[in-house]
Amino acid sequence: MAVSSTTTTKEQEQQEKKVSVDFFHIDMIPDAMDKMKWPVAAKLMRHWFDTKPSFSYTAQSKKSAQDADPTTLPESQINCDIIKMSWAIQYEQVKNGINELSRIWKSEKGIKRLKFQLGKKGSFNEEGILLGYSENIKELDADAQVNILVIGSKFDTVNEWYGAMGNSTLKVCIRGRTSKSGSENIFTVDKLGFYLKDTYDFVDEGKTPEPLGIWSKNRILDKAESALYMSTYLSGVWGVLARDFTGFVPVFNADFRKWQAKHNTGGDFIVLSDILWLEPLPKDKVIVL
Repeated sequence: MAVSSTTTTKEQEQQEKKVSVDFFHIDMIPDAMDKMKWPVAAKLMRHWFDTKPSFSYTAQSKKSAQDADPTTLPESQINCDIIKMSWAIQYEQVKNGINELSRIWKSEKGIKRLKFQLGKKGSFNEEGILLGYSENIKELDADAQVNILVIGSKFDTVNEWYGAMGNSTLKVCIRGRTSKSGSENIFTVDKLGFYLKDTYDFVDEGKTPEPLGIWSKNRILDKAESALYMSTYLSGVWGVLARDFTGFVPVFNADFRKWQAKHNTGGDFIVLSDILWLEPLPKDKVIVL
């Protein structure tokens, strides 16, 4: 809170008046998230702010990091501790995504990926090749992941999922082993492991700046409030803005890049959740290779 001074022009009011002015900085957003009961979203953003020195993805390096073997990434550029599937599965995007991916993972693309992962351990014609018997999420993503599904939308309800993950990639890894059934090579699926992988970044990939919400020290505006704010702003009705939306400021990706340039802190990173192990559908228990 800063205080600025003004004076009146009337002779009888020549005394100084104190005017309270609210300043909003983007590093206040995690505290606002805490006030909104968004602890997971707040942890992710604080992790970004705590990274020193600053580190930024470009659109190209972001894709490279997403596709890279996570075991090869520097520790400062990946976090595997904040996002838990027990939290994520509360949200419809994740629940529906798991249901869908458990149904479609054994696509042509999925079987091709399974054979690729087995091939890294030898030949899928061999018996007794084990896959996915690890609890290390980096290893599982690198060596046992077999299919993906993009979930979430910019049009989703503004809640903690929206603030923490938004658009994300739901992945499935596989746990099982190869064997023979007569003349056929088969893979018996023990478990399917579902997890999330995303980048936490402030890359503008389009031609226009990406808005990240309209924030104050206490909260973010919901979709209806944001629409009213923007229509009021574009109409130049400043009195309504001052009355109904005092302290609220639109935040963009570029604001975080300016922060990095000024403070040399704040780092983009890969997010990996833990694993939710589930039984495969009965029809997908045995895979003929």
